[in-house]
Amino acid sequence: MTEQPAASADPRPGPAPEPEAPWQGSSPAGPLPDEAFVRALAAEGRPDGRRAYPGRDAADHARRLLRRAVNADRPGDDTRLLLAMALGYDIVRLAEPRAGYAGRGWCSIYQHAFLLPDGGEVCLYELEHDLTDDRRLVCEVYADEASASRAARRRALPPRP
Repeated sequence: MTEQPAASADPRPGPAPEPEAPWQGSSPAGPLPDEAFVRALAAEGRPDGRRAYPGRDAADHARRLLRRAVNADRPGDDTRLLLAMALGYDIVRLAEPRAGYAGRGWCSIYQHAFLLPDGGEVCLYELEHDLTDDRRLVCEVYADEASASRAARRRALPPRP
C-alpha cells in the first residue's frame, strides 16, 4: 500500500489545478511521457496536427531496423542507444515515386519516426530496394532523407560494364 500525502493544515481552499491533456506533455522538471501518453497520441493524434506514434515496442523496432540495414554508413551505436528509450514510432512511405528505375527494379523510402521521452522526435529513413546484382530485396538505413534519396538515385544508375 502506498502512503498518501498528509492533508494540508491550511483550511483555505486554493485554486484547483487544471488537468493536463496527454498531448501537452509536461514541464522539463515534470514527469516524462509514458505509455498512456503514447496511447493518447495513437487514439487522437495531436491537436496541433503533429503525428501520432501508434507503434509499440519502439526500441525493438529501432534495433531490428538498424540490424537489417546492409549499408556500412548506417546510423551507429549512438542512434541505437538513443532509440532504446523511444516510447512509440510511426512509419510513413514517402510520396516520391521510386519504382521502375529504367526497368531495373523496385525502390521505396520509408520514414521511421520515433517519439523520445522528452517529447522530441528522431527520424530514420529506410531505403528498401531490389537494385542489387542478384535482385534480392535489401534494406539500407540513413539518418536523413537527402542521404536516402541520393542512395536511391545512385542505385538506380545502370550497372557499369
